[in-house]
Amino acid sequence: MTWDEYYEKINDWAVSTAVNKISSLEDMGTADEIVEALVIIGFEDVKGATRLLNRALQHGIKFSGENLAEIADYCTEESFKKALAQSADALTVQDLEDLYGCVSDELIIDLSKRYKIDAPEDIADEYEEELHPDGGTPIAWNRFYNAFRGWNLEYAIARASDISDFGEDDEVLDVVQELFGDDEPAASLFIKRALDGGVMFSDSNLLELSELCDEDTVNRAVFMSRSLLTEDSLEELYGNVSDDVIIVVAKEQKIRLPEDLREEEEEPEDLRFAIQSAFEAADYALSSLVQAQRAMNDSENISFMDMTTKGFFTSWWKQNSLAEADAYVQQAQHALNLLNAELKPLSKSKSVHLEYGRLATAIDLWFDDSFMDALTHMQIHKAQRRIGKAISKVDNIRRELWKLL
Repeated sequence: MTWDEYYEKINDWAVSTAVNKISSLEDMGTADEIVEALVIIGFEDVKGATRLLNRALQHGIKFSGENLAEIADYCTEESFKKALAQSADALTVQDLEDLYGCVSDELIIDLSKRYKIDAPEDIADEYEEELHPDGGTPIAWNRFYNAFRGWNLEYAIARASDISDFGEDDEVLDVVQELFGDDEPAASLFIKRALDGGVMFSDSNLLELSELCDEDTVNRAVFMSRSLLTEDSLEELYGNVSDDVIIVVAKEQKIRLPEDLREEEEEPEDLRFAIQSAFEAADYALSSLVQAQRAMNDSENISFMDMTTKGFFTSWWKQNSLAEADAYVQQAQHALNLLNAELKPLSKSKSVHLEYGRLATAIDLWFDDSFMDALTHMQIHKAQRRIGKAISKVDNIRRELWKLL
């Protein structure tokens, strides 16, 4: 019996008749027709539908992802896997999308890797490290940015070198802080790539970059972002970037220079008094930071106990400890702001040359009520590191001020 005769009559036969006729088939039709016949039989007789599928496989028929998804419930698992294996080398991105949800994620990933087909977006991020274990494959910014926090740190850094485009400046800065916060050369290289990709930074983000990147990179970022800057922007940036860059930007954008660059005489009226005030502010900031560090250490210990016991008391104890730590952190942030205010006139003085500049961004710990409820042990550890970094900076500038007294 020819396939055309079989396919024409199958709707009129009993399922048992359609199954009995399978052995007499001389040829096979298209994959879509076979799937249609298989579903008719499989609705009542899975074994009979499996016989038809095996017959089609003997004739070398390959199925699309949509076909395979349709017959998954109407044949045995063993025959379905044979059909999938026979069709695998012809599958496309759309075929994997059609199969997603009908077969295991692991099987989809295996097909994607073996035949170099893009995996469905819904699972590509989750299995990124399996799909591209050695990196080297270009990755779009949106996909990278939405997934990198879930990856191993070393892998995320490696994949950052494969980014094919860049997003908004806030997102770029976020990636730099997360991946390269303690590595100035790597942070500078990443920002240079972003600048080459056309990213421009706001004045507040340029100030953040001044704490993360080398001077040349910061100056270049300021120049490349000049169209976004205003007179107030230059005033904020003054003391954190090269005066020459500020002068060039002001000239090109036709905006006024910061006040201190316009004045011929810019020394404080009482330089020694200004240095003494800054030194006292540094003392206060250092003391506040040490208190904050101790409080965060206590919170870390309690957080570890909370993770291991999961008890009501330890959770309550953790929340109270974090609330106390939050108060010390806010005090430390206030102390740093005061120190910055005292350092600002010194940084503009021709007679004083301080190695360490703006410090406000050294401790920006984002505590609020909603964050406190979700604070994780890992985030507590990250906060400790930032406080430690701030302590080191304040201690260094305190020593510099002491030498000037």
